[in-house]
Amino acid sequence: MRRHVVLLTYGEPPTPDFFAQLKYSWRILLGLTRAVAPIPAAVLPVIALSRARFRNRLWTTERYGSPLERLTEAQAAGLAAALANPGGGIDWQVHVAYEFRDPLLTVLLNRLPADEPVDIVPMYVADSAFTHEIGRGTVARWAERLGGGRAPVRVLPALDEGRFAEISAAHVAREAEARGAGGKEWALVLAAHGTLLEPARPIETGRGATERVAAAIAQRLAGRFGMVQPAWLNHVYGGRWTEPPVDQTLKRVAEAGYRRVVYYPFGFSADNAESQLEGRIALRAQPGLEAVHLPCLNAAPEFMAALARQVVEQARASGKAA
Repeated sequence: MRRHVVLLTYGEPPTPDFFAQLKYSWRILLGLTRAVAPIPAAVLPVIALSRARFRNRLWTTERYGSPLERLTEAQAAGLAAALANPGGGIDWQVHVAYEFRDPLLTVLLNRLPADEPVDIVPMYVADSAFTHEIGRGTVARWAERLGGGRAPVRVLPALDEGRFAEISAAHVAREAEARGAGGKEWALVLAAHGTLLEPARPIETGRGATERVAAAIAQRLAGRFGMVQPAWLNHVYGGRWTEPPVDQTLKRVAEAGYRRVVYYPFGFSADNAESQLEGRIALRAQPGLEAVHLPCLNAAPEFMAALARQVVEQARASGKAA
């Protein structure tokens, strides 16, 4: 039996190219931002142009290129290798699709055989309107257009919070030790993408799940660092955002007397402009700190093994339900 697994994430242009950033920004505005915020259609082009111009200039100035899509491909290869071990008579085929880059999810789904089931794995830490719900909505609309007659296509839930925290804590310990970081004279900053506290529409923001994961990681690593602090990478528009923002967290760390900090963007499963570039800029704004900036989990074997177990368990559960 053949079964398909699709790793799904936002995607991100690998270069500062203005037109690539513009297309990406436009798709995000239509597919995400406007779905959760009442933005007039007339101003969408202005916002897209402004965002693309900003990213083009910033990335060019910082000489930055995003590794996200390359890392997602590496995750797909790692997951395929992990799925080859369970066996069970299933021929697992692993693919990559993006919410706002090519290949889009629906384009990939249209290419897959209609008689073979598909499991979609959103590569996000927390389930929210900004993550898993995008994929669910995309699949629901796509299936409605088809009108039935194909094998099941399911969007899997987020990885268990405790399991993700356990893997993340082990990753931090290993990566920090490899860099000679850690100990009571070091602070650990756990960063994640922020969210509005009072969005214009009632939605699941994922804040609760993200805070629980941060707390679970902090609990597991408390003995390895003198201080563990959360930090949010916030935007500036739309209202009040999650607290404390990363600049306040780093200031708090410095005021507490720490001069060394390990910065870990736990809220992302793969490195991107937010985990890397925004962290770099925030750390640079606190010149008195010596910082060790850790990578995300990316294609860490333990992470891929956990995802493989989830995929297999969900497939077995769906078979029993059928």
